[in-house]
Amino acid sequence: MTARDVGLAAERTALAWRRTAISAMVVAALCIDHVLGSGWRDAAIAPAVAALTMFAVAVAGYLRSRWLRHGRRGRPDGVIAATALAILFAGGVAIALGFTEPPR
Repeated sequence: MTARDVGLAAERTALAWRRTAISAMVVAALCIDHVLGSGWRDAAIAPAVAALTMFAVAVAGYLRSRWLRHGRRGRPDGVIAATALAILFAGGVAIALGFTEPPR
């Protein structure tokens, strides 16, 4: 593997983290839309927490992308694990919301 290949791999990884950040912001916006549009106040806590979680994922993804673009590679094991858990949590909330309907 040449130095050019390593640079391209870092660039692809940075772009992947940037896509993750954008996707997380979209999910956070959808969760906030559900919270604001729902009269189901007690049950709006889970989507609100999911939105905050996805916002944190977006910030982490943006920062990781920025670090990679500036040459700081490091081992992102903790960031990857935290991102995976946050996405699983938000997905679980979305599935739970899909099976429930707020009372009218």
